[in-house]
Amino acid sequence: MLKPGTNAGAISNAFGYYALPLPSGRHNLDYSYVGYQKQAVGLDIAAMAQKNLSLRPTSIALPDVIVAQRATNSLESADLGQMDLYPGELSAMPEFAGESGLVKGLQTLPGVKMHSDGSAFFYTRGGERDQNLIIVDDAPIYNPSHLFGFYSMIIPDFAKEIKVYKSDMPANLGDRLSSIISIRTKDGNLNKFELSGAINPLVNRFSLEIPVVKERSSIFTSWRRSNFEWLYKRAAPNADLGFGDFSFKWNYKINNKNRFYFTSILGVDNFTSETNGVRSGIRWGNFTSTLRWNHLFGPRLFSNTTLYTGSFDYRLFSNPNIWRSSLGTLSLKSDFTHYARANFTSKFGLEVQAYFINPGSVTLDSTVAILPAVEPDYSRKTVLYYQGQWDLNPKLQLKAGARLINWANLGPTEIYNYNSNYAPTDTTVVGEGVYNRYLHLDPRISLRYKLDSTSQVKLSFGSYHQYLQLISNSISPFTSLEVWLPANQYLQPQSAREVTLGYATTLSSQMSLSAAAYYKQFSHQIDYKDHATTLLNPLLEGELRFGTMQSYGLEVLLKKTSGRLNGSLSYNFSRATRQTEGLNAGRVYPAFQDRPHDFSLLLNYRLAKRTLFSTYYTAFSGTTFSSPTGFYTFNDQRVPIFDEKNNDRLPAYRRLDIAFKFQLNKNDEARYQHALVFSIYNVLAHKNIVAVNFNKIPVEGARPVVKSNLLSLEALQASQIDLIRFMPSLTYKFNLL
Repeated sequence: MLKPGTNAGAISNAFGYYALPLPSGRHNLDYSYVGYQKQAVGLDIAAMAQKNLSLRPTSIALPDVIVAQRATNSLESADLGQMDLYPGELSAMPEFAGESGLVKGLQTLPGVKMHSDGSAFFYTRGGERDQNLIIVDDAPIYNPSHLFGFYSMIIPDFAKEIKVYKSDMPANLGDRLSSIISIRTKDGNLNKFELSGAINPLVNRFSLEIPVVKERSSIFTSWRRSNFEWLYKRAAPNADLGFGDFSFKWNYKINNKNRFYFTSILGVDNFTSETNGVRSGIRWGNFTSTLRWNHLFGPRLFSNTTLYTGSFDYRLFSNPNIWRSSLGTLSLKSDFTHYARANFTSKFGLEVQAYFINPGSVTLDSTVAILPAVEPDYSRKTVLYYQGQWDLNPKLQLKAGARLINWANLGPTEIYNYNSNYAPTDTTVVGEGVYNRYLHLDPRISLRYKLDSTSQVKLSFGSYHQYLQLISNSISPFTSLEVWLPANQYLQPQSAREVTLGYATTLSSQMSLSAAAYYKQFSHQIDYKDHATTLLNPLLEGELRFGTMQSYGLEVLLKKTSGRLNGSLSYNFSRATRQTEGLNAGRVYPAFQDRPHDFSLLLNYRLAKRTLFSTYYTAFSGTTFSSPTGFYTFNDQRVPIFDEKNNDRLPAYRRLDIAFKFQLNKNDEARYQHALVFSIYNVLAHKNIVAVNFNKIPVEGARPVVKSNLLSLEALQASQIDLIRFMPSLTYKFNLL
């Protein structure tokens, strides 16, 4: 919301609350938000006043996707450490098999690197993939992937706003070392029924908005299901392959000071088959649920109290045995925002979280030997936080705050003790109550200085800790059998400190340029001994090694937000290195996610009033891997010698995607709007290598096979694996207003 002709303005929080100090008298105000029609309002102010306003959504016509009027000053939103993604921007991207999704949108941002084709894993500013946190209405999503990563659990239809924090993270959010992606979901239309959907040969989805009590209460719900049966049922009639999502949100406005929200999301993947009543395969799922209460104490104090839960469950069926791992959390959080003065705003609050972790349990056939039990983990985290924002003068802004975290491990349980050689020495049985505790204070501070009305610089520092660790020594692009462990008496919390210097300028009313340089130092980073066993291992801590990591880089983003041609161009130079005692002879080595160069280009061009062309091109340095530095012969067998870790790189990755969107209705204001979207993923069919294997071959020149008997006389030969050469899709989208 802006006062035309002045720098006075305010940005509402995620729940629509804002405060704008103005002198008494007559004022003209402009209200706007991406995806909604701009509205001008005249207002007479004699004393404290409250103004509520509802904006009309714009149609889904293609020109509205292209012409995106920012609700906030473009300079304010040009911070590469804290960026916004809008559902319209995600929907405009070329799709993969009918869906765009969150993770593919994140890949367009500088500093965020994808794992590979067909993967929902991503890395931010050199950190590991478990150092990113995705929260939906404050509830965590621990695994955002469907179909082993080809699809994202987060779809644009259900999102209202997506905020990406890579540095200078708000004190009320945590605790991760690399990034936090905060997603607020749609509230639902309070005034009229709305139905939308997308139909594709592989995936179908539908969304419904229903006003329960006009102007006071509404429901938003969405459903998505894969449609793969026609691909495999004839060849594998007993198979059950696919995924599904269900999302629900209800909101109720009691009065001008109180409002309730309830959100629930369920996502399930099933890749199993059943023969004679016996099931085999894998199944996993995410569930989150949030109950929120907004309360307005007065014109200067706003509160948001949230009760939420989140869980991730993974099961492997191998007749007749079942392996299961799970992670669950329950939390109560209360946030307060205080608009103390025109130049000072503070946020503070308290959060209490409880965690339950099953690192892996097995139900075995009675004929199988009993495996050692892996103890479940119970932990608790209590957080106090405060952050203040001071506008010291018209050019200088200071933000400072801190999180005080109290982490506690709870009994009863049995813990193993290890010596300096990582060998177990004895066990300790602990009773109920706290048996281990960590207390940390994480400060955050930033200074922003406006050089003039079109440019600014920002310097920030942040200290962060992470108390949940993902244990996996696999570099596969697919979801693998992984376990989560909490910080405990042996596994210390990971930590990081980051310094960032950013610059942003508006080149015109349509274009902005941003750049940021950063340096991060990581401690207590998890690594693994050679041939580590991470599944069903009660002595798992003995398989781990701990070291340091550092990353640094330079990010540049050029963005054009409106006009017939719009899009973004980004480049990122970065390095990420690790050092762990006892590994790689104690030498520094490049991390898996160390990719020095990363380039991305996204363009949208309106060919005609109802036709939009989109293209996305990306290229980045190849992933590191360990290759043999030599060979020796033992018993007439060629044996590879591995000396340095991650001493080689895969070929550079390159991919071009294109899409054509055709709006079928001629009238932009028609109640029924529909469009066809034709996309091609990797239109040039470039072979992007995912992995290199050193495999046995039976005879010279034959096709490589997976390594087999080491005592055989077969030769050793390298082979390459790629996933997706070319993927077209056709999707029908509709919206009934």
